[in-house]
Amino acid sequence: MTQTQDDKPDRSEDHRRYAELTLRHILDAVLVTDLANDIVWVNTGFERMFGHRLENIIGQPARGLLDGPDTDPAARDKVLRAIEGRETLTVDILHYSASGDPIWVDKTLTPIFDENGNHTHHMSINRDISKRRKMEEKTREVMANEEQRQHERKLLSQVSEWLYSAKSLEELLKVVQKSMYTLIPESEGQLYIYSNSRDTLDLETCWGDHEPHKHIDAEDCWALRRGRAYSYGTRAIEFPCTHVEGEDTPYFCLPIIAHGETIGLLHLAFSAFDRSIMSREMVETFLQQRWELGLLCAEQISLAVANVQLRQELMDQSVRDPLTSLWNRRWFLDAAHKEIGRARRQGSALSLISLDVDHFKKFNDHHGHDAGDIVLREVGALMREVFTPPLAPCRLGGEEFVALLPSLDHAAALEIAERFRIALSELELAYGDGKLPRITASAGVTSYPACGDHVADMLKHADLALYRAKDQGRNRVVSALGDEGQIAAE
Repeated sequence: MTQTQDDKPDRSEDHRRYAELTLRHILDAVLVTDLANDIVWVNTGFERMFGHRLENIIGQPARGLLDGPDTDPAARDKVLRAIEGRETLTVDILHYSASGDPIWVDKTLTPIFDENGNHTHHMSINRDISKRRKMEEKTREVMANEEQRQHERKLLSQVSEWLYSAKSLEELLKVVQKSMYTLIPESEGQLYIYSNSRDTLDLETCWGDHEPHKHIDAEDCWALRRGRAYSYGTRAIEFPCTHVEGEDTPYFCLPIIAHGETIGLLHLAFSAFDRSIMSREMVETFLQQRWELGLLCAEQISLAVANVQLRQELMDQSVRDPLTSLWNRRWFLDAAHKEIGRARRQGSALSLISLDVDHFKKFNDHHGHDAGDIVLREVGALMREVFTPPLAPCRLGGEEFVALLPSLDHAAALEIAERFRIALSELELAYGDGKLPRITASAGVTSYPACGDHVADMLKHADLALYRAKDQGRNRVVSALGDEGQIAAE
């Protein structure tokens, strides 16, 4: 027997009951407003999510109820335009609960029409996506950090290339100053290198606005005292270094190590991150990001310094006389050629002194080669003391010495040669239980361009003047120029 339409059971009550159960138990927050956008109904999910009870907000305007300080105005305007235009809209927007807690929601806005097609209400369904947004923000943060690290690695690679290309400490310091300012622009820094006495460290280069100390004591730095890198500004128990002024600025002290020996200190300070005005968490997060980069920079600088030192040692071995530590013949010929070229271009003065220790062969024969080496070393030490940079004392071989004198005219060269001769004659050298005989030297002085415009010419006339000094009784200085300023007759 066929069931007619009239015989079918009426399930509308069941449908209403299921709808009520659904609206009561779903986690989404449902809000219904009238055409004036005043609240007429919310489900229990709305009350749970936002903390607003229906009896407290019914009849109130929905606009602004869920807005907060960081709600995006553009997203809010989209919602208002959709309401006015009776459009369906889905948008992510930041809302706030009654207690002020931020809640990211996926909002779907839908106009409601009755059975006659009349627009009667608006309904918004809000799904909590705070966890998803946190994951997205974390992902973006990770990606941004990775992009930043890649950028830093690229810069560090470029910096390393420049550091290893530096031929001298002066070039290296320029690279360090520029590269550190580029790699860690938030920092103010200094690079200190131990003095020869090893009791203080001297400022070699700096960057940033802070006025640094010119010298610091090794005992004033915790990193140098403890033998490892030190970070100040994040630990529960920490003490500031004595060489740092103020206790609110976080900083790093990073030892510079070359050939297994600590030779200096890289100091990085972050005054923009003052702990007295910034949260500890923010300071710690920032410093942790910069700590690893600072360690890499210190390592690269250490390797570069070691490279420059090794290169300098090898260079010194090739151009330094091992007995006296003066420049050797190879260095002198190259330097003299360059200085003559500079004097020619700039019209500057240039002089040269040729020196010989008097009776050195007899001295060696009577007192032995050990005593002779002592004499040569002392002559070299006195030459370094008298002929200070840019003047350059050199040993050509045996008892033959020469002094290259950039920017000194002939009169000044004669004066400094005489000063050296007198100082040498007054030198007393102990040997064994006694003293060595008095040392004297003869010298010939030439100047550019009167004595020629080539190294060989100047050296030749200096030697001729030296021979005349020996012929005249030794222990004297003779000019290669006559009274008229011309080359004296040979």
